[in-house]
Amino acid sequence: MTDLRKRLFLSAAVSAAGTVIFLSGCSGRVTPEKLFNEASKRMQEVSSSSSRVELDIQLEDILDLREVNMEMEMENTTDPPAGHAKGSAEVNIVDAEVSGDMEIYQVMEDGEYVIYSSLDGKWEREVTDPDSENHLGIDGNIFAQEGDVLEDFHLAEEPVTVEGRECYQMYGDVKGEDLMGLLGRDMISAFGLVDLPSEEAVKELDVPVIFDIYKEEFLPARIIVDMSGVLGDLYDSYGETTKVNLYSIELVFTEYDQVEEITVPQEVKDAC
Repeated sequence: MTDLRKRLFLSAAVSAAGTVIFLSGCSGRVTPEKLFNEASKRMQEVSSSSSRVELDIQLEDILDLREVNMEMEMENTTDPPAGHAKGSAEVNIVDAEVSGDMEIYQVMEDGEYVIYSSLDGKWEREVTDPDSENHLGIDGNIFAQEGDVLEDFHLAEEPVTVEGRECYQMYGDVKGEDLMGLLGRDMISAFGLVDLPSEEAVKELDVPVIFDIYKEEFLPARIIVDMSGVLGDLYDSYGETTKVNLYSIELVFTEYDQVEEITVPQEVKDAC
């Protein structure tokens, strides 16, 4: 589990979707592009978010069955940019099971991007360079970045319910490279618990994604990613015997503008 402690970091991003409706501030019939523009404007006013992520993976090989189940509660702020996550991970390999509690802080310290991560209370500190696939907190510009990609998405005829609230839904394929920019490369690789055949090859995949947006607020509600089929084909193309039974990521945004300033406790700093 050493790799887990070293590579775990909080990765949150936003996107959203909708159906054909009429919005205040939008003239004419609403298209996905107009809907994303509306969401983009609203996201610029968001100062924080609370969310949770569930990651479920099952990889089967000739003599090996690996299952990864991860649940994390996350919170982010934009000013100052910071993130905090807490949850648990369980890894089953054949008849062996390893599990542990996790906690992560992402903060800026003296101009550096710093990650504090722990597994079962053992803390480590890492300084890394932020980039487009290693982002911190909410990126309000993600809508503009993803807008062209999402023009070909399909709008669901019926609304869905997320967190007890009605939502609009859109579904389609997103390029692996755009997905990494959206969720972060470490979330795509299960925070280092899965060794994918090739990161560059993953960037070229067309990955099925569902985007939900809260009907009332026009803010992101949920992102569901199903990489099972496309990763199975990728392993096959590399001549590997790994069968991908399940590779699912679900990110749900539960609240906005309710998170107080995120700071790293002194006892965590002292433990590193």
